[in-house]
Amino acid sequence: MIEIIDDLPGEVKEAIELGASSNIAFKNIKKVCIAGMGGSSIGGELLVSLSYRFSKIPFFIVRDYNLPKFVDSKTLLIIVSYSGNTEETLSFFEQAKGSNNILCISSNGVLEDQAKKEKIPLLSIPKGYPPRGAIAYLFFPILEILRKSKIMDIKKDSLKDTIEILEENKDTAKTWAEEVSGRLKEKLPFIYSIYDFRTVARRWSTQINENSKSLAHWAVFSELDHNELVGWENPKEILKRTFIFILRERDGDKRINKRIEITSELIKEFSGEIVNVYADGDSQLAKIFSLIQKGDYLAYFLARAYKVDPLPVKRIQELKRRLAE
Repeated sequence: MIEIIDDLPGEVKEAIELGASSNIAFKNIKKVCIAGMGGSSIGGELLVSLSYRFSKIPFFIVRDYNLPKFVDSKTLLIIVSYSGNTEETLSFFEQAKGSNNILCISSNGVLEDQAKKEKIPLLSIPKGYPPRGAIAYLFFPILEILRKSKIMDIKKDSLKDTIEILEENKDTAKTWAEEVSGRLKEKLPFIYSIYDFRTVARRWSTQINENSKSLAHWAVFSELDHNELVGWENPKEILKRTFIFILRERDGDKRINKRIEITSELIKEFSGEIVNVYADGDSQLAKIFSLIQKGDYLAYFLARAYKVDPLPVKRIQELKRRLAE
């Protein structure tokens, strides 16, 4: 797993080229619906969050078996399953395959076979990764197709900025994560973020779940100030064993910054350690991936602290085995 995280800058370069070199593009799209589960859904959710700033049409993420009723002839359906065998995603595909505008992303399996059979546009991505480790290939090729289709207005400079930040930050992110993981061991991670980084907060949480074999919780400013803030009182012994990360910008919105500072003051007597984690880079894309890099390293080193192998996901495999019976 560490080799995959170390090579994130190279994977991003390769993934961008994969999308840029494809001849797939779409016209007259009025909304985008992305289907995927688990690690295969994270690229789609990143696109949904970026669409708030960089697209004039609505984006939706579907983590379910069923095609939404709002899908019509001008909806682009992006169907993602790294393995190609995800039960929910294949169900979605079966309902969607008669639609006008579909893009499938997979490395293998039934989805790849069916897309070829139905002559549906397919991006085949590299095999051999755990889905959660293939984030570059599950995001950047789709982004490139959306850029070519004039659906997502993210400039080429943002891609360059992202690669540069990942290369520059690799050693410091790794050192930071190794040091912090020692303090995080035997604590319950709470990942709080500003709204623009909400998908990154989810990513941190799920990486800790799957790689570190540990529970984690995530929430977003300023929504958490309208409910969760009140919960920082009980059960007192458990709250003292929390470890709070706040994912934020160095030059963020003044009102949100003030909320973060006040919230931290209000909960610090009940919580464990609170650590602010700042995004790096000039572009929104670079900021997001700088935080993903830090979170992926943190989950890896926390797995090492717990002396567990970050790769196997035995309970997920057992669940799939029982569902198949």
